[in-house]
Formats: sequence, C-alpha cells, structure tokens
Amino acid sequence: MLDPVRAASVQSYLKDRPDEAQRVAFYGRINQQMQSAFHEPTDEASLPRSAPRVSKRRISAYLIAAFAALVLVAGGLFAFDISDSALDNASIMALEQAVAVQDMATGASGYVSSAKALADAPNLYVVGFHPTARREMPVGPLASATEYVYRNAMGEAAVMLIAPGIMAKPQPQWKANRVGETRLLAWTAGGRRYVLAGRANTRGLMRAADLMTGN
Repeated sequence: MLDPVRAASVQSYLKDRPDEAQRVAFYGRINQQMQSAFHEPTDEASLPRSAPRVSKRRISAYLIAAFAALVLVAGGLFAFDISDSALDNASIMALEQAVAVQDMATGASGYVSSAKALADAPNLYVVGFHPTARREMPVGPLASATEYVYRNAMGEAAVMLIAPGIMAKPQPQWKANRVGETRLLAWTAGGRRYVLAGRANTRGLMRAADLMTGN
C-alpha cells in the first residue's frame, strides 16, 4: 500500500531492527488467520432452507470476541518484550541521571542504596566497580528493568540494566554501540537482557562486560 520510496524506507528500518520485523510478521500472521477464520458470508439464496441463519449482530460479536482473544495472545507475548532501542534509550537516560546525581541516597529519584538492596548486584569488584544504588526503571507499557549504578575508584559512573528477554535470542557475546560520548555494551543470557552503559573513556567498562559474559 506504500509508495516505493516509503516502502524501501520501511524495509530498511525493519532490516536494521529484527525485533520490530518479528513483531510486524507476527501481526501479519494474525491478520491472515482472522481473514481465513471468518470467510465472506455465502449468498443466502444459495443456502438450503434448513440451514440456520446467523444474525449480523451475532457474527459481529464472534468477530469482536475472536479479535479480543488474539489481542490477549499478542499481549501475552509482547507486553513484556522490550525493543533494543527502548532498552538503549533507558540505559542512556539512566547513565545521565547517575552522572548528574552523585548522592544516590535512598529515595533520590527512586534509588535505594541499602546493603540488602545491593546484595544481588552483579559482582564487578574484580574490575574496579562497586555498586552504589539500585532502582526499578520502566522500559515499556508493562515491562521494567532493574538498574544498578556502579562507580569505579575514580568515581566514574556506569549503569547496568537487566530486563526480561522472553522473546530475545541468546547473545552471550556482548556487542558495543556508541551514542555520542556514551558506550553501550549489550548481551542476552539466561532469559535476561543486559546493557552496561558508561562514558566511552570510563576505566574498566569493557572489562566489566567481559567479566559478565565470561570472556
């Protein structure tokens, strides 16, 4: 339905974002299933007199119920799915806030910094990072990521976001993405998605990602 230029732009967008391409393909399959499940009504004149007639109101109710069921199925699959761009954007925002808020005292912007809250933070001490705060950060309509704020011996901040990866494929080797002065290191393991964010010159950042991914 799109003009060639716009169609090419959409195809390029989906090629660079496989998660969105999977989402579009899923809804395409839903569309086909709905069309095949509810055929055009047969001409009433050709129906046997004994065939029961179904009112248009009842057909509409069936369609609405079927559509609602499909929406629930789609919601169950994708409500907790997080796109790469959403997780990257959340990581960048988290880093900027961690850099701006030096005092991560409990209650500041939703952070908690008690020993109990940080007990399950990934251990990065061997590469020079210690956890200083934690909070839950929304990254989607029904999804959130656990954010840990770390600092190295020089006081430089790094943040790690851990989000559910129900639909994500395993990616044990981290991949790097550079956004301005920010470096994002992302990987997926054990049904979870990780993004470690810090300034490009933050000491120990890539070593921390290596430690987390076993490299």
